[in-house]
Amino acid sequence: MPKQLVLTVFLTLVMVMAAPANAQDASPPFSTWPTATPAVGQKAEPSVRTVTAIVVKSWGDNPVWADLNTNWSTYGKIAVSIDHTTLIKSDFTYQDLVNSQADVVIISDAAGGNQQYSSTEMAAVAKYAKQSHPILATYATFQYSSYDNRGLAPLFGLDSTLTYTTTGISNKFDKVTCSCLLKKIHGSSWQSNGYNYSQVPSSDTWKGNLGKAKAVADSDTFVGVITVHTTKTSAGVYISNMPEYENVGGDDEQLLYNAITCYAKGGTK
Repeated sequence: MPKQLVLTVFLTLVMVMAAPANAQDASPPFSTWPTATPAVGQKAEPSVRTVTAIVVKSWGDNPVWADLNTNWSTYGKIAVSIDHTTLIKSDFTYQDLVNSQADVVIISDAAGGNQQYSSTEMAAVAKYAKQSHPILATYATFQYSSYDNRGLAPLFGLDSTLTYTTTGISNKFDKVTCSCLLKKIHGSSWQSNGYNYSQVPSSDTWKGNLGKAKAVADSDTFVGVITVHTTKTSAGVYISNMPEYENVGGDDEQLLYNAITCYAKGGTK
């Protein structure tokens, strides 16, 4: 065997023997890691953030909730998944809210829907809200006829001793300040196609009755109002008319989508 070939074989054996015993456990280079390959004709889609919500003890199962589940991409880049059946007409506990794993709690016209919250249920919502779960409420949530849920009012920055009535409004809302609640609602005002009544303090205006809440938009000089109240651990959005009432699409659905995604963890704020 030629000397040069012998030397080559010898050096190869030396290198093999010198390799570390655990070489087979070393991570392969990144470039050799397997990657998912999309099917022919399809593009790989990035992961989508999803905000979950649950409607609790409310007026009814409005079509808008199902439509948002299906057509959320019309309104933004964050998916929404709304449970609009499990607790919508049911008494509930704090543990029920925990078990739902919902990012957001929705209360849709509770008192107006003849839904009386117990003190335990109000406390459950408050406790859940303080764990960074935003609360969205609409229309006659706080008080209607003999139904009194005003214990929920502080979650929205409002005084629990206010008394309320309901009154018709034009449903034309004017923007008061910039807010993520108004994202993709163009112009300085818009016309709601929801239920054209507002819950309003008995003084017939929200002016001077907002407490710690911040007005985002108003209708008919604060007979109707959209407000937000935030703390370090919670956010409460209140819409005094009922944009979800038998209504699908348009600025009303955009507003509800924004209200669900705005203050949720990883949302659009």
